[in-house]
Amino acid sequence: MQSVTRAIGIGYLLICLLALLATAFIGPVGYAPFPLPIGPAQEPVVVTIWYGTEKKLWLEDAAQRFAATNPRVGNRPIQIVLRGIGSRELSLRAARQEFGNDGQPTVISPASSMWVEVAKADWAAFNPGSPPFIIDRRELALTPLVAVAWKERAEVLWPKGPDSFWQNLHDALSNEEGWVGVAQANGFAPGSQEYEKAKSWGFVKFGHTSPLTSNSGPQALILMAYGYHEKSKGLTSADITDPGFQRWMREIEMAVLEFGDSTGTFMTSMVQFGPSKYDIVLVYENLALENIEAAQRRWGDIRIYYPPATMFSDHPYAILNTPWVTPEQRQAAETFRDFLLSPPIQEIAFKQYGFRPANIAVPVLTDDPANPLNRYRAYGAQKETPPSVETPSADVVTTLLDLWRRQINR
Repeated sequence: MQSVTRAIGIGYLLICLLALLATAFIGPVGYAPFPLPIGPAQEPVVVTIWYGTEKKLWLEDAAQRFAATNPRVGNRPIQIVLRGIGSRELSLRAARQEFGNDGQPTVISPASSMWVEVAKADWAAFNPGSPPFIIDRRELALTPLVAVAWKERAEVLWPKGPDSFWQNLHDALSNEEGWVGVAQANGFAPGSQEYEKAKSWGFVKFGHTSPLTSNSGPQALILMAYGYHEKSKGLTSADITDPGFQRWMREIEMAVLEFGDSTGTFMTSMVQFGPSKYDIVLVYENLALENIEAAQRRWGDIRIYYPPATMFSDHPYAILNTPWVTPEQRQAAETFRDFLLSPPIQEIAFKQYGFRPANIAVPVLTDDPANPLNRYRAYGAQKETPPSVETPSADVVTTLLDLWRRQINR
């Protein structure tokens, strides 16, 4: 009996000794009621991500799942800090080192790659001769810009479908008779059902976000410019300063009821207020998928419409190559990026939050009932998207924003 007791005691001492040795090398080990909090805890490697708020719910969900895996760089735990900031603002502030209370970013993840290009140009201007601003960039998720409209009004605006999306919209917004004039111009004679309904609709109510605060605003202007010039690539500053385009764009923009700061605001307004507030809004596909069923139940037939050429938000994950980002932070940022691009997390982004996956290993063209593009097919969701226009250079984007600021946002 004594030998058994002695063996147990020796075994316990050996376990304590091993725990102490482990603590000396990797920090505290064990669990309550035997935590062994001996030895210094390892400082975490903090990865601060400035991200466009459109993907807030998915990123927060993914960060929690990532933390549960106990990720580490060497012996140090990885800590993800998320800071939701508007895409244009985060890109400019990061390049100009205007950190405020948001901490120094390790990664910037605006909604669109065009803001990474703007940030790179800004960084080079403010730091001549310095190394490139970005060390690595990958797409995380995709979502095209779409229109959401009340079905009976969209059928008056686009009776043959939205092939002439921008021209029809321009003509409708600049029609002084409002929806009645649109109905007549598109072949609906007085006395027809469409004409009689249009008499009660007033003017065409269109909304998109401010190009100065939200990513979808500049995307709308870029699509307008491509639509006016009837091309899908090679947009130039000369195209923007063209007097005909300036006049045409102004006629659209002066009829916009409200330039909101957030794309989500427009879908919220569609759900809350119905057709009394907006007839048509430009939003991201993922927001449309997330909210369209609620609007349908509350107000009636509503649909998603894809313009003949669209622009994708690709949500780039750009790791910074700056003096304040350490090699350990870069490694930790790569680890989290790989986690976000893993098939299980990409599938969550798609099926729960409506983002098309950036990882081609996660299929979109499936008949899976959980596929949101199948689930909302009756509302106009499409698996196949229209072709995407080419993202303009940073100089062209800046010219376009300058034009809008001069002529619309005085």
